[in-house]
Amino acid sequence: MKSVFLSMPFLLIGLATQAQPALFPEVFTVTGVASDDTLNIRNKPSERSADTGDLYPHDQIEVIALSEDRNWGKIIWQEGNGWVSMRYLRPSPLPHMPDSEMPLQLACSGTEPFWSATLWPNRNLEFKDYATDAPASFQRIGQSSTAQGFAPVSFAFTAGKFTGLLERSPCSDGMSERDYGWQLRLLDQASGRLQLRSGCCQAALN
Repeated sequence: MKSVFLSMPFLLIGLATQAQPALFPEVFTVTGVASDDTLNIRNKPSERSADTGDLYPHDQIEVIALSEDRNWGKIIWQEGNGWVSMRYLRPSPLPHMPDSEMPLQLACSGTEPFWSATLWPNRNLEFKDYATDAPASFQRIGQSSTAQGFAPVSFAFTAGKFTGLLERSPCSDGMSERDYGWQLRLLDQASGRLQLRSGCCQAALN
């Protein structure tokens, strides 16, 4: 009996590890679709659901969540979201910072006031404040850090005058019916007063 009780914690840890879902969002490439065919985008995670659009072979798409059976991926589509079969998607990871797992090639934006920030693969943060007539500024992403914990779900970084916190977290822009998979908070102290902006992000794909 003693050996059984000693092994139980390790057994439970093993089961929890196996049951842990993959971290999303992630970028995928459409594969296994004939050159003269398309991959249907569904309104719900079911083949019987309405067809709301199409993806072509080699298209890239960001999956922000999985269905309960893990057979369907939720994507950002038009002014809302859609679902595609994971059977026809191949992982195509985004570039990331060399000192952490923080992804790059993300386009972020927020409202009231409107602003945008893009994290480019060359480690530049392009920031635009639409409340002013000032052109976009480019800040070098100097360093980044992965959150300490069970999984790398949030990242801190510095970029010129900004300190940023990027999180894998459901996010809404408050203007559309879209669900996003990333949230960005930008802290700016350069103006002499503390400014905090919060917005949503998605993969900047062609």
